Amino acid sequence: MSATGRAPVWRLAPAIVSRRIAGEHLLVPVRHAAAQLNFIYTLNASGSLVCGLLDGARSADELAAALGAAYGLTPDQARADVGAFLDTLQAAGLAVPEAPGS
Repeated sequence: MSATGRAPVWRLAPAIVSRRIAGEHLLVPVRHAAAQLNFIYTLNASGSLVCGLLDGARSADELAAALGAAYGLTPDQARADVGAFLDTLQAAGLAVPEAPGS
C-alpha cells in the first residue's frame, strides 16, 4: 500500500516502448544509442493483455481481475499470475509501480 492507503498502480517504465509487429507484442528498451539495445521482449497473449493495461491507472488487483475475466481464472490464480508477471517485469526494468495519482 502507498502512503495514501491505496495499492500502487503499474505502468511501463519510461524507457520502454510497447509495439505490436507482425502479430507479436514486443517490449523494446530504448536508450540513447542503438548499441545499448540489448534485448527485445516478446509477450504471449496473457502477457500482452496485462501489458496493454499498464497505463499507470490500475493496481495489481485490477490487472488480475481483467486477466481472470479474459481467461476464466479464479481470483487467486489470476492474482498469483499477475503478481509473478509484474515481479518479472519489474526485475527486468520493464514496469514500475507508482503511487496512485502521481
